[in-house]
Amino acid sequence: MSMERLTLKNPRGWFAAGTEVEKAMAVLSDGAFRLFLYLCLNARRDNGMLENSLTQLAENTRRGKNSIRKYLREMETAGICRFRFSHNPMGEGCVEINEAFWPYVKATEEAPANEAFLAEVKKMLQSRLCVRAILSAADEIQIRNWFDSGISLQLIEQAIQLGCVRKYVSWRNNQTRSLINSLSYFQPIIEELKDQKLDEEYWNYIRYRLGRMENHWKETRGKSLPTRMMAEIPE
Repeated sequence: MSMERLTLKNPRGWFAAGTEVEKAMAVLSDGAFRLFLYLCLNARRDNGMLENSLTQLAENTRRGKNSIRKYLREMETAGICRFRFSHNPMGEGCVEINEAFWPYVKATEEAPANEAFLAEVKKMLQSRLCVRAILSAADEIQIRNWFDSGISLQLIEQAIQLGCVRKYVSWRNNQTRSLINSLSYFQPIIEELKDQKLDEEYWNYIRYRLGRMENHWKETRGKSLPTRMMAEIPE
């Protein structure tokens, strides 16, 4: 019988579930094991860590915050993970899967240039009100791919600025305020800008409009954005 090559339908969501997952399944309750699988699918592959707020983690897994804390304590007692969260449920926290339950080899040191690039892009994103504050594992992989592909920080910043302006315009048109939840939103804009040479006057205008939109969003939080504040952005 000939052996056919197996192909994943969705390689981005793939996780190496081997003996480490079997060990966890043997010692965890059903709820804690479900949380463990969620963490495995979303944690960074190079260090087994997931940065998130307790509130966001509860929303993403459709569990109560008290249940999440209970499951994390169960996992910590079993030696599966370490975690820390602030007293504020909206504050940023971190969960790390321990070495014995993580199937990937953890990196001991990351290239300084790579790490600095990641930190700079995070700063750009955290300053924007329409972007989810905490990056997913897939987002960090996307940033590292940009670094490996030689995408400049300037181009990424311009794509973020233009993408956020377009998001505010869509809020005006649709009257909904869903955040930008994935960096895949900016990828087509990066590709678009690669082939264009826009002068500094254009980017000064984009930054000006973005600043006005964000300031007015803060002033009218929970209300629709007035049309007068949302003039069409030139293509």
